[in-house]
Amino acid sequence: MGKQEDTRKLIIESAFSLIYENGFQGVGVREIAEKANLTIGAFFYHFPTKNQVGYAIIEEFLSKGIMERWILPLEGYENPIEGMIKTFKKTFASWPDEFVSRGCPLNNLGQEMSAIDAEFQKKAKVLLTTWMKHTKKYLDFAKKQKILKANTDTKKLAEFIVTFQEATFAMGKVMNDRKVYDSLYISFKEHLESHCI
Repeated sequence: MGKQEDTRKLIIESAFSLIYENGFQGVGVREIAEKANLTIGAFFYHFPTKNQVGYAIIEEFLSKGIMERWILPLEGYENPIEGMIKTFKKTFASWPDEFVSRGCPLNNLGQEMSAIDAEFQKKAKVLLTTWMKHTKKYLDFAKKQKILKANTDTKKLAEFIVTFQEATFAMGKVMNDRKVYDSLYISFKEHLESHCI
């Protein structure tokens, strides 16, 4: 990775950290540049507008995080349903206490900015669609292996799973209480197991 790519990555990571804590509209370019220890000119060299760095956060930073958190771990399971249940449990058990009241970064950014800038809505939709597509791939495998019932609609179940994963972050945020993670884990597990043979 070259120096310019390193600097670009630093801006994205610095912007993400500030935006996750304060919201997109609560953070200015000057603050992002300062956190990255760069000049404002260096920021604008890489991103013509603050919105552009927001798009990059979704496309490059959050997409990578979602794949690493929810999809890639499933490769290690012969039974993808077991993998999804265990991944859900692990994710919320290890979610830092200081992040509980902040919720899901993708959901936050999408909710805050979709009505203001159509490009945010578009990019969030692409990422959610990709997330559901990869989830469906593992559900299709589980169905083929006769782990899931033959009448399971894997597209609808994938939509449910991703929605439930996002909603669990949202409930934790609103309630500011990680105990909801344990309660929702039980519901998540029971629902997935109800589709199994």
